[in-house]
Amino acid sequence: MSETFHFSLQPSETIIFQVAANIYASYIAAGQVTDENQVIKIKEAITVSISLANYVQSIVESDDQISGRARQHLSNTVREEVNMPHV
Repeated sequence: MSETFHFSLQPSETIIFQVAANIYASYIAAGQVTDENQVIKIKEAITVSISLANYVQSIVESDDQISGRARQHLSNTVREEVNMPHV
């Protein structure tokens, strides 16, 4: 009988996990994972995923991080771009 595990991840942890799983899958597809380095590659995928999340957070402001005035300006800018003629 196999053992069952249950996890309760926070939304940010879920995203980190999903990205890390995709990175790890790409390592497998590229033939970079062996029995000897499996744990190392998993840790590497997680580290890269966290680094990507930190980088995105440092350059992108979420809706709840920007002020009302900045949000209105952004909304107006998006509205203007939508109304621009498409070539």
